[in-house]
Parts: sequence; C-alpha cells; structure tokens
Amino acid sequence: MRTISTIAGTAVVAVGLMFAAPAANAATTGHHHDDCHRAVVKAEKAEDAFEAAWRDFKKQIKDGGHPGKAERANLEDLKEAADAAASRAARLCPVSPSGTMTTGVGSTSTGANTADLAAGSALVALAGVGGTVLFKRRRASGRA
Repeated sequence: MRTISTIAGTAVVAVGLMFAAPAANAATTGHHHDDCHRAVVKAEKAEDAFEAAWRDFKKQIKDGGHPGKAERANLEDLKEAADAAASRAARLCPVSPSGTMTTGVGSTSTGANTADLAAGSALVALAGVGGTVLFKRRRASGRA
C-alpha cells in the first residue's frame, strides 16, 4: 500500500512540475524581452546622439573651425555611452547563432591537400616498415 501511494505522489509531483516549469519560463522570458527591447531603444538613441555629434564635429572642421577639448571630450563621452548601451543590449538580448561555421585550419571542408596526405601516409608506412624490421631482428636474435 505504501508503494502505491509513493508512486501516485511521485506522479502528481511530476505532473505539477511539467506544468509549472514552462509557466515559470514564459514569465521570465517576457520580462527579459521587455528588458531587451528597452536596452535596444537606449542603444539606438545613444548611437543617434553620437552620430549627430560626429556630424557636427566634422561640419565644424569643414567650415574651417577648430574643435576644442570640450567638443572632443563630448564626442568621446557620447561614443562611450553608445558602446556601453550597445554592450548592455547585446547581453540582455539572446541571439541564436547564425551563418556558416568556421572551423579554422585543418578542416576537410575546403578540400584535401594531396601533398600533405602523401607525406602523412609515407610517414605511417615508414613507421610500419621500421617496426616490422625491428621486430624481425629481435626475433632472429632470440629475444622475442
């Protein structure tokens, strides 16, 4: 009797977890989506502010002006703010990997180098022949 109640209790808990886990995940996903959206909007505003200041800076130089330390400092501050906002948005917004995978040097997806294959095969064959010769010598001397 105790076994049946244990099995029934376990089944009830399992079913409860099956329904509770997706609901909890959906609640946190919605919250993260809002945070992501706000972070992206802030990053876009910061980038727009930097680009406007950059255009003004270039226009001032084009018109023969000489921007001072204050203009340069403002431009640097706006750039740092835009970078920080973009970094925050990147952390808060999950992005799935996309595009092709780059495997680096040694990949067979770009084709085989026949010279390297021949050299490697020759080394393996040479090691096999050398091992066979040494084994025969050892056997002939009676140490095998």
